[in-house]
Amino acid sequence: MTAYGAIQRRRHLNTYEALFLLRPDLEKEEEDRLLDSIQKEIAKQDGQLRGAQNLSKKPLAYPIKGHKEGLYYLVNFEAPADAIKSLRNAFKLNNSILRNLILKKGG
Repeated sequence: MTAYGAIQRRRHLNTYEALFLLRPDLEKEEEDRLLDSIQKEIAKQDGQLRGAQNLSKKPLAYPIKGHKEGLYYLVNFEAPADAIKSLRNAFKLNNSILRNLILKKGG
């Protein structure tokens, strides 16, 4: 492999913060599996999970998919910029995730 090939393979990683609104009726095991699948999806896009924080169950301003409350998780990760669209699409397909928001952190 040439030096150019090594440089070409190394992709710049941006830092992101994602807020997930999960179904409130998830069992602890389901919640753990879901967080594991989020981490695997980030890794599949050449990203790295930096931390996840349970922000607890909170009431919603209006029902979403029939739920009046949701379980909030804040996830910090690094990923290439071109991975975000794929991540959003993957998270949208998961029925346990009611909503998600991914923001690039400053810098």
